[in-house]
Parts: sequence; structure tokens; C-alpha cells
Amino acid sequence: MRTNTFRALVLSTCALAATGCDSLFFIEAEAEEICKAEPDVDFPAALPGTLSLQYSLEFPLGDFDEVLPQDTDVETELRLKAFEVTSSTDLSGIERASVSVVRPGTSESILIGEYRRTNTSPTQSIRLTGSGAVNLLDMAREDSLELVFDARGSLPTRDWNARLEACAGVRAKANYFDLVF
Repeated sequence: MRTNTFRALVLSTCALAATGCDSLFFIEAEAEEICKAEPDVDFPAALPGTLSLQYSLEFPLGDFDEVLPQDTDVETELRLKAFEVTSSTDLSGIERASVSVVRPGTSESILIGEYRRTNTSPTQSIRLTGSGAVNLLDMAREDSLELVFDARGSLPTRDWNARLEACAGVRAKANYFDLVF
């Protein structure tokens, strides 16, 4: 796991004279970029007619949320920066791919990145990109998140190996008003 920066801020969201504010104070923790690589993932050969495969990856969040108070609600925002699959096998048959985060204790998943093939040229790498920040409610308190890679299309018909790397930014925000007053 590689983490570039952690930041923690206590900010005033509005002046005391202003109206319409939800909270006067909040505390925010941010990891600008957390990366996790799995350099040696084995995938089995696809049987004829197989159209999809899935692989789960544990994505550690680290301890960036330690500054957040334990007894208040936390809003978590995740932004997928990149999810890359690199192999020595031709991956041009993969037409679509996605990466989702699974809510702990459920089977509910939230889409955070996609890939769509734009040409049929041979390629040994696919890169999924995020569509923007995703609100994950209170998931910042988790030690790690489960990411699920799903690929669809004409999959390799022989066993293959790939390197997977996921990079994301995480921001968590807690209302500090209730703790101060």
C-alpha cells in the first residue's frame, strides 16, 4: 500500500452571523491518494461461452480517520483515480469492465469506475477510470474496503496472470458542532 498524504482540518463552515448553515464546525480527514497493487493475480482460462469474471481486492484505508470523533456521524467520499490491469496476455477481447466497492456486511455494491473498449487493437493493459466522487456514508471507519473487478467480453481462453493496481483518494467529514457545544 502506498499513501501520499494525510490531512486533517478543523474548519468553520460559516461565520457566526450567517444563516442557513448545517454546522458551524466540522473536522475533515483526507488521504489524497492511497494505492494498492497485487502484482501476481492468476486467472483461469475461460471456457467457451464464458462472458465474465470477477476478482475481489482488499483496499486498505489506513488510519487517516483517527482524528475523527468516534461519537458522531461521518460522511465518506471516495474518488477512484485509477484501476489498472496489466498482463502478458492479449486483453483486447474485454469489452467492458467495472470496479465497485462493497458495503461491509452486505452484498450491496457501489460502482466507482468503468472501462469500455474503444478499438479492437491488441492490448495487454486496461485502465478503468472513476466517474467522480462517490458518497460512502460512514465507511471511513473501516480498516479496508472490498473492491470488486468485473470484466466482460471475450476472455482469454488460456490461463493468464495479471498485475492489478488501484489508486483512490478518500475524504471523511464529521460534524464537530455537537462535540463543541
